[in-house]
Amino acid sequence: MKKRKNCWLVPGLVILIIWGILSLGLTGALAASPQGVLKEGIHWGLSADWLDPATATHSTSAFLILYLIHDALIKAMPDETYSPSLAESWTVSPDSKLFEFKLRQGVKFHNGETMTAEDVIFSFKRYRATAAKTFQDRIDKMEAVNPHLVRFHFKQPFPDFLEYLLPGASTLGWIVPKKYVEKVGDAEFKKHPIGCGPYKFVEFEAGVKLVGEAFADYWKKVPHIKRMEFHIVREPGTRLTMVKRGEVDIATLMQGVFYESAKKDPNLRVLSPLSPTIWLVYFASQWDPKSPWSDPRVRKAASLAIDRQTLADVHMPGCGPAGTVGIDGDPFVVKFPPDSYDPAKAKKLLAEAGYPNGFNGGKFYPYGGYWPYGEQISNYWKAVGITVDTVLLDRPGFLAQRRGGKMKGATFIDPSIAPTIGGRLDYLFGPTSYGKYPDIQTLWDQYNKAFDKNKRKDLIGQIQKLIYEKAVYLPLTTTNSPAAFGPRPKGNPYKIQPLLWFTCPFEDMELTK
Repeated sequence: MKKRKNCWLVPGLVILIIWGILSLGLTGALAASPQGVLKEGIHWGLSADWLDPATATHSTSAFLILYLIHDALIKAMPDETYSPSLAESWTVSPDSKLFEFKLRQGVKFHNGETMTAEDVIFSFKRYRATAAKTFQDRIDKMEAVNPHLVRFHFKQPFPDFLEYLLPGASTLGWIVPKKYVEKVGDAEFKKHPIGCGPYKFVEFEAGVKLVGEAFADYWKKVPHIKRMEFHIVREPGTRLTMVKRGEVDIATLMQGVFYESAKKDPNLRVLSPLSPTIWLVYFASQWDPKSPWSDPRVRKAASLAIDRQTLADVHMPGCGPAGTVGIDGDPFVVKFPPDSYDPAKAKKLLAEAGYPNGFNGGKFYPYGGYWPYGEQISNYWKAVGITVDTVLLDRPGFLAQRRGGKMKGATFIDPSIAPTIGGRLDYLFGPTSYGKYPDIQTLWDQYNKAFDKNKRKDLIGQIQKLIYEKAVYLPLTTTNSPAAFGPRPKGNPYKIQPLLWFTCPFEDMELTK
């Protein structure tokens, strides 16, 4: 009887312990459940094409959607530029022709499917955005060694391949579910995208808003905030009013008087994310011998006519003039001093080039959403005799025309955004270029075939020197984008990583209790 009594006591104790563990686990689960709604008033438009990594632009404005809904093999994160994500590790052969990625196991898409190597190969095959031709021309074969191991074999050395997987370079490395896309088709996928990012797609209304809901099975962590809403509000005064009234929690791009107003409001915080963008003027007609822009003296005059410091002070508080398009820390970047503000010398150069009374420079496209910045440049040019016909496009429209080669004969503001100088020059001189200089192109072809680091550094240094001497494009200023924060967002979600821009990352954002 005693033995039987002990047998009953032990199970009872076990039940109490299990109940306690389950209770603690339930409490922890409830505490970790996503809570609340965060609303942002953003200054740029969102395109339906950006919902699908295969058709998304390399521009950082599209990565808000990608970091929200999708995930990539590797991506920039606050602590590391080449941060392991869907690929937990990778190896590169000495000749840079073989890349092997070990995939993270147990990653779930929003529809419950498990990500495998087949999804990775499928995503790379269907990619058709900015870097598609570069990738397709170089790839020999892709193979799924097993469900969690992918190999990329290239026909020639491709030492820049990992750079193409980062924000600002391309959307090549972002993965979608093969079975789902094949079932619904590309058009339907854009209407209801499925990814494996921290938030599930809920709603998209072009020109109005994007809504996502926390994905509890996100491999990295459960997001803190249940619902994210991004409202497209073009007018900065309206965005500022909305954040002051609590209608949105964050209002992006506070410049000029709106920046000053936000700074003076005791209920708001003004935070500025770092940016990889360096603005530049691109002359698409410089290869047309009949165009005034074909003369490097004219392009240099246009540069000397611009007061870069004032331009930065007015539109990019805390930023300054730029003499190169490369970002700090890139060992392949050659630094050049920004051109000084010298309108008298600009007029002298114009006269030497045969335009003492100035000329009409044709259509001029400021970058979408930053129209006042571009309009100030056109005013500087007008002061020395260069008149332009300013055309204002929203960001998706601007990028579509830029990528589609529809700005031939025009001059426009371009965002230089790739993570390395090689990527920035590829954007300017690769498939989206409007012309080529034979001497620069020869060096560029040699650079792309080389894989010795010192040789590549020498070649790309020569390229940058020729670009500077010919004034192929005009670097303008570095960039930031101050945003006004209401009282609800916790801490500073803008981590110190210039490639992240407004992407945060979203799973780390929190609201105050």
